[in-house]
Amino acid sequence: MNEELLARARKIKILLNDVDGIWTDGRLNFFLTPQGQVEEIKSFNAIDGIAVMLLRSSGIKSGIITGRRHETTVSRARNLGMDYFYQGFLTKTGPLEDVLKRENLSAEEVAFIGDDLTDLPLLERVGLAATVPNAVPAVKEAAHYVTQRKGGDGAYRELVDLLVTAQGKMPAILADIRASRWTRPAAPQLRIVTSQEGIV
Repeated sequence: MNEELLARARKIKILLNDVDGIWTDGRLNFFLTPQGQVEEIKSFNAIDGIAVMLLRSSGIKSGIITGRRHETTVSRARNLGMDYFYQGFLTKTGPLEDVLKRENLSAEEVAFIGDDLTDLPLLERVGLAATVPNAVPAVKEAAHYVTQRKGGDGAYRELVDLLVTAQGKMPAILADIRASRWTRPAAPQLRIVTSQEGIV
């Protein structure tokens, strides 16, 4: 791993992520209920859930900026103890500005992982831009780091491990885990902001 990437990772105070194609494999699964309503199922990887706990134990905040709106994802973010949730935002710079203002951060203190064209404005602005192997070409070109794992298969966790390790927090966490001392960090109040511009 190159020193420039590690230097970027050491500065990160919050990790923001897209959902579809990052926490999931990007496929959208729909079914018809007996009442005739169309519902969606999302599948998340458990190791990405532990990743959020690793962030919280390291003092790194977390948040989601997604173009879609889905209650299952809101519930997942709340249960994991994330800090921010922006849904329905195809234009993602507004949520980034809100986070920077609320946390009093510079863009170089933010990491973002996304996989499609609507993620480009954030990837081109933040301190550490990451994506997955099956991202669109323009996104891969803009990224500082392309994970080895695919979206939905631990790509988010791979990035979190990089951040936590670069900041020197992993040894203490591993020691707590091995000694059965690692506990779930206190969860913040999830800030949820919904826009109507995105995809339902």
